[in-house]
Amino acid sequence: MSRRDGIGRERIGLVASVAALALGGIAAGFKLEREIVGRRLRPAIAGADAEPFFALQSDGPEVETLDGVQLHVEVDELDAESALRGDEADSDVTLVFLHGYALNLHTWHFQRKHFRGKHRMIFYDQRSHGRSGRSSAKLDRIPQLAADLAQILREVAGERPVILIGHSMGGMTIMELAGQHPEWFGADAPVDGVGPIIGVGLICTSSDDLLDHHPVRGLPGRVAARLAEPAMAALNRIPAMVEQTRQAGSDLSFLVTRQLTFPSPVPPSYVKFVGEMLAQTPLEVIADFYPAFNQLDEYQGTQVINRIPTTVIGGRQDLVTPFRHTELLMEELPNADTLILDPCGHMAMIEYHDQVDAMLEKLIDRSRGGRT
Repeated sequence: MSRRDGIGRERIGLVASVAALALGGIAAGFKLEREIVGRRLRPAIAGADAEPFFALQSDGPEVETLDGVQLHVEVDELDAESALRGDEADSDVTLVFLHGYALNLHTWHFQRKHFRGKHRMIFYDQRSHGRSGRSSAKLDRIPQLAADLAQILREVAGERPVILIGHSMGGMTIMELAGQHPEWFGADAPVDGVGPIIGVGLICTSSDDLLDHHPVRGLPGRVAARLAEPAMAALNRIPAMVEQTRQAGSDLSFLVTRQLTFPSPVPPSYVKFVGEMLAQTPLEVIADFYPAFNQLDEYQGTQVINRIPTTVIGGRQDLVTPFRHTELLMEELPNADTLILDPCGHMAMIEYHDQVDAMLEKLIDRSRGGRT
C-alpha cells in the first residue's frame, strides 16, 4: 500500500487549525462575547492558575546559526544527588526536547517538572519562535530546523548519549535529522562530536505531507487553503492592531483554543497556557512556515529511527495532525512502543501529562538498555 494511502488530499489541516487558534483573539471587543460568554468563563479562567506555567526556566548558551539566527537555549543540569549516583541515575543521558509549530519551549512544562534533576535536559525555541531570533521566510522549513538541531547537538549536547523527544513540528525535525545524519542514530560512540542518539519520542506528529481537511466543520479544505494565506497577509498589513487584540486575550479565543485543542476535560489554566503561547507567535511566522508542511516526506528518516528504541504517542481527536498520521507512523515504525490516547487532542503532553511522562520513562529505560 502506498504510504500516502488514506491521507486526505484536500489541504493542510495543521496550518489551518493553528491559524484558527492564533486568530481567535481578534474578536476581543465583541459585545456579545463580553456580555454572554464572559460571564460564564472569566471566573473559571481567573481562578484556575495553580500550576506555575512559564515558571520553569534555566540558563543556557545562546547558539548562533550559520545564517545568523540566535537560538534561545535552556539547559537543566542534574541535581547533585543524581550526579553522585552516576550511571544508576541515568546521568549519562541527555534529553533534548523540541516543541511544535507556533509554540515554544514551555510546551514541555510537565515533562520538565517530572524529569528535572534526574537527567540533563536541553530545551530551545525553534527559529522564529519564542525568544529565538526571526529567520528569513525561505529558511522557515523543516530541513533548516534539522540543521539547527544538529548545531544544538554539536554545541550544547556534546558527546554523551542523547534521546530526542519532539512534538508536532519538533517530531518532524527529528525525522528530518535522521535522514540527514543517519550515522548519528544507534552509533556505538560519538560521531562528528555528537553523542550517539539512542532513543526517539514522537508525539502528535507526522512523517507525511499534511494534506488534510480543514478542522472547521463545513469549510472544505481547498477553500480554507485558498483563504488562509491571503487572510494572514492582509492581517499582517495591520500588525499593531492584530497583535494587540491577540495578546490581550479574550473569552472567544479561550473557547476556540479549548474546542480545537482539548477534547477531554482539563483545567481552564491548561487552555489559557496554550492560548498564551499561541498569542506570542507572530502571524508572519505562522504564514512563513505554511509551505513547510506541504513538502513533508520523512520516510527515509523513519527507516533510520526504526533501528533504535522509539515511542509514538498520538491523540485520536487531534485536529492539527490528525490520527491517521499517527497510524502511518506506527506502520513505518513497527518496532516502536505506542500510546494512543482517547479522547485526546494535539497537546497530549499537557492533556495527559502523567501518561506521557510514564511512556517517556519507559523510553529512557529501553534506550539505555538497548544501545547497539
